[in-house]
Amino acid sequence: MIAKVSHGKFGRATITATLFGGMDESLYADFKAGTGGKMAAAESTLRTWWPDHDGMDGKITAVERTKEKPEFCSSGIQVQFEVPLILEGFRPGRIVRFRPQNWPNVKPPVEELVNGFEDRWPSPAIFQR
Repeated sequence: MIAKVSHGKFGRATITATLFGGMDESLYADFKAGTGGKMAAAESTLRTWWPDHDGMDGKITAVERTKEKPEFCSSGIQVQFEVPLILEGFRPGRIVRFRPQNWPNVKPPVEELVNGFEDRWPSPAIFQR
């Protein structure tokens, strides 16, 4: 979940996001400062519309782990991610899907998409003549 957004010049931004808990510790270790990654806007269910186009490649600039016990569902790990262009879905309190560059870039199954393409980009038939 996005905790903070620091806007830069010409659409650049640094996004601070807290990773959800529940993954194997070895997967959290892949989030390292100086490596690339991809962040995509998602719904609260973690479903995305179209991650290849609703996402942005960028660079992990910092990773911090809280010293106290994390809240329920939180890993206690905050990642700062720098993107060249801020997207509408990257706002504090919003949910994002985030993967480091060394994870496979596979398309999620259709069942994990929010809706079909017609729901997002309707055909011209919606305009009455």
